[in-house]
Amino acid sequence: MPDLISRLTYPELNVAFEKFKLTQNDINESITEKSLGYIGQALVTICVRLYVQSVPISSVPAQVKAPDIVQEDSPTVVITGGEEEELSMKHFGALLTGRSPLCIRRDDMTGVAVAPGVATARFTFRRRHLFWSVLLGPSIVTQPRSLAFLDRGGRMLLEHPLKRSPGIHATYEEKTDKLCGVWRRVPREYKRLLRDGSLYVALIWGDERNNSMDKALSGRINRYPALSTEMFTTLLEPENPPASIVNGACDDYRTLGQEGGWWGGTAIVTGAAGAAPSLHLAIIYNGIFTLSARDQSVRVLLTLPERNQTIIDEIQKVPKPGYEMNILEVSTPVSAAELRSLSRGRLLLAVQEVGTVERRIVGAVRQKAACEVYHACLVAERAPASPAPEGLALIYIDKEGSLVYDIQVDNLGISDPKITLVEEQGKRHSQVEILDTRVGVLARPSARIFPPLYEDQLAVHIGADAGPPILRGRLLSRSLPDAAGLGPALLRRTDARTPTTLTPMAGLAWLSVDSLCGIQYEVVVTGATGAWSSWLETHSGSARALGGAEGCVLEPAPAELAALQAGTAHLNVRAADNVTQLLRTRVPQISVPQSCLPTVPWTSDNELGAGYSPTHVEAPPPDNSLTNTASCYYAGRFYEDGAQWMSTESCQMCGCVHGVLRCDAVRCPRVTCATPTIQPPGQCCPICTNSTTAVWNESHGCHLAGQYHAPGSSWHPYLVPDGYDLCAVCTCDFATRQVRCPRVRCPPLRCAEKDAYRPDKKACCRVCPEEKIKKVEEETPKDQGAPRTAEEILAEGGCKFPDGPLPNGKEVHPSIHSHGEQRCVTCRCKDGEVTCVRKRCGRAACARRRRGDSCCACARHRRQRAPRPAPS
Repeated sequence: MPDLISRLTYPELNVAFEKFKLTQNDINESITEKSLGYIGQALVTICVRLYVQSVPISSVPAQVKAPDIVQEDSPTVVITGGEEEELSMKHFGALLTGRSPLCIRRDDMTGVAVAPGVATARFTFRRRHLFWSVLLGPSIVTQPRSLAFLDRGGRMLLEHPLKRSPGIHATYEEKTDKLCGVWRRVPREYKRLLRDGSLYVALIWGDERNNSMDKALSGRINRYPALSTEMFTTLLEPENPPASIVNGACDDYRTLGQEGGWWGGTAIVTGAAGAAPSLHLAIIYNGIFTLSARDQSVRVLLTLPERNQTIIDEIQKVPKPGYEMNILEVSTPVSAAELRSLSRGRLLLAVQEVGTVERRIVGAVRQKAACEVYHACLVAERAPASPAPEGLALIYIDKEGSLVYDIQVDNLGISDPKITLVEEQGKRHSQVEILDTRVGVLARPSARIFPPLYEDQLAVHIGADAGPPILRGRLLSRSLPDAAGLGPALLRRTDARTPTTLTPMAGLAWLSVDSLCGIQYEVVVTGATGAWSSWLETHSGSARALGGAEGCVLEPAPAELAALQAGTAHLNVRAADNVTQLLRTRVPQISVPQSCLPTVPWTSDNELGAGYSPTHVEAPPPDNSLTNTASCYYAGRFYEDGAQWMSTESCQMCGCVHGVLRCDAVRCPRVTCATPTIQPPGQCCPICTNSTTAVWNESHGCHLAGQYHAPGSSWHPYLVPDGYDLCAVCTCDFATRQVRCPRVRCPPLRCAEKDAYRPDKKACCRVCPEEKIKKVEEETPKDQGAPRTAEEILAEGGCKFPDGPLPNGKEVHPSIHSHGEQRCVTCRCKDGEVTCVRKRCGRAACARRRRGDSCCACARHRRQRAPRPAPS
């Protein structure tokens, strides 16, 4: 290695550093600590290139008497280069079994034992990043400690620890049984290995404390065309696994006639719904052939065990079985019921050599292996009155095939909206599913949902029970990285709203911090008519322009990382002038690696600096031997658990609760003064002096619970973690400097105690239910044949309606412009309120529904899946 480093020239370093966005000053003068991680990647890249050029790579000797023998390397898919290919998404896969030709070695060149079991991996290359996901077979009960990328010679290029990042990433991995991550900024040399089929992936088991390698499971990364349309996945394991395998180094498996560990396979399944549903299976497998196999045939069985039904039973001849990898494809038409069974994980796939079942491999069909979520900006269909509604949707599929969804809306205007998943193909829209709540799990989704979801043709419609949707947005796929934060944040409109005559806007933002302290971001905006830019703002008021809709800030400022950790950063979208704010959101708390946070020296005073009021934080300096996990970081300072303080710059009251920072806007109580109020510098609320001759003096005031309050000020008590207590108002008397905190006096109730209720959980007083005013009958009779006026109809309990006022108790079918009368919807007026319902039929009526009754909307009755019986 020293010889290799000595061969690195200064121009080569310049080229390498330019790849990682480092400047000439970084090379010549001051290289920061955070640059070292990227410089290390550059050095490793050049060292590997020189090493590969200087050391010839020998192929693995063929095993003459081993099963599934080939005399040359297993086939790989050749990938051509080009600028268009560099920018497009590419899909790769890997099968990890004991038959990999790769021998992983430790630093002392001893081989690592091959782990028992089977795994499969999927890779998506996008914008210089390689997103990966791994599925472990049921026989693997211990999760590996890391995932590694290696070249053909077994040299490790990158090792990624498999630790779940907090937030949506940990939740997603738990509910899908997948391992997810990303290799960011893949060097060009390694991309060439990927294109040439010379890049390998390995799962490594061992002790995390000393990074030992006790055993490993590896496989070659290849490109399979079927992965671009994958909808379901199967991991195939031996039905009769080997009772015992060699526990020695990987070289022991290359002994002539020795069994090469576990065998297995994976299947890429694509299902097409519609008038003629069909299935296509691309199966990658090894190890099913016996020693004498040369030109043998393979039998593929796809069955529905619970009904003893066979869907596929096909035999294909294999001219030359391969030791590491074999590929076959099967296509067949299926029924709609079989497609539903496929989407719910009920089908079983088996592959075996014809006439030999000892080495048969089987596995259940489940959802696709890629770590993907689907998000959508929900934008108003037409320009409504201010404020405009906005929202976002997040959806993914769990390991049971259920649909997990989270819908966030703002300013919608209706309390119980109808949320519908709609397939949009041009001008043709067809309803697929109805979601009962805004957040939940759809246990048994229709099989029709998956083709449009995976093809970016599924949209979310939100509106009333009848009429066009109020909000809509199309779901788009997104690879889930290793640090996805708490999920997307809804970009809300700012106070300087765009005119309602323009196209409504909506947006969402993803932010995370990777292991090298880089800030990853992705901003999605819908409805923007011109150019826009995104900006990251911290609590100190500084703003950083983010280049493009997505990217990475390689070396953020310490204050920016601290603000993301504390949850006080904001992201806003500005117009082309970079001044006018269009959308804005407060970024949720993001888990930042401890090594990325700034080291702040502890000081004994309580001053935060100019503009900050004193606080009651008077804890001793932290113990350097232990990590204070319950502290909070804000404005360049750490606060102990339970502390509270006020920032007068942003007028926020903050508290630290078990290491979680909570900040609320200052709530100013109403003040009644005999004289005009004053608002001194550094104060957020007006102060009542009650004297025309009073002189402001900030040296004296009141103290309560360690907090300083200016004389004459009023405030609501702030309690951690509940926030402001709006039922009490404290005052600091301007003359006596005494604090009084009387609670709000509730007016006497005019109803029984049992009938009174609180309007909301934080309401200070209970109220009585409203009493309906009885109508007074007219004393003089009137002509019953004379038409009534609109005022008379409304006075008698009628309702306002677009087609004219409705009398109380009247039922009509509404009419919608350009759609005509809606015969399937019935609106009824009752005591001044209009209720519209869509016609629905009972279960019996749905079973014998007459032809021509297009209004009979039959609800799907979902039954809970019975728990699987415990193995005996």
